Amino acid sequence: MSAKHAVLGLVIERPGYGYQLARRLEERCSAWGWEPSGVYSALDSLAREGNVRSVRGKGSGATGRAAPRAIYEVTPKGRDFFREWMFETSGPSPVRQELDLKILFSGPEFLPRLIDQTWAQEQMCIDVLRTLTSATKPSVPAGPLAWREAAIVLQRDAEIKLLQVRIEWLQDARKVMKELLERSAGSIRSI
Repeated sequence: MSAKHAVLGLVIERPGYGYQLARRLEERCSAWGWEPSGVYSALDSLAREGNVRSVRGKGSGATGRAAPRAIYEVTPKGRDFFREWMFETSGPSPVRQELDLKILFSGPEFLPRLIDQTWAQEQMCIDVLRTLTSATKPSVPAGPLAWREAAIVLQRDAEIKLLQVRIEWLQDARKVMKELLERSAGSIRSI
């Protein structure tokens, strides 16, 4: 999923200006780590393609005198674009983790540092997992908003599962690296 589709989905739900959309995306998909600059890039792309348009909003502040903000709203073309995307089959997307690339392209001399990095990333994942699981699991009410709230619960549950799997993988990777490091230290001693 690209940021473009996520941002368009947010604009369809409720028009907003860039900062609002970035905050809503962060609230909805915190584990995905999208940067606010990605939201603005997505908005620029969507506007160039005619999927959203900006309208001038009121100035901010109590007096309304601050510079007006560009509020983005969906166009009919944008609704069609989003609908087409919704009906496309979605294949699994491999997660591109920077640490994974470091491991893939490193040499044995980097093992001690990579071990430290897997531990640090595991701690970050545990912190995010703790935050996600400490919140009271919302129940899904009946009524017209039931799907929207159910979708949020399902997304949060997906983030939790992905973090749990990532933590397990980090532990396994660290174990392998430690074994290789110990073997190489043993080989050097036996020479």
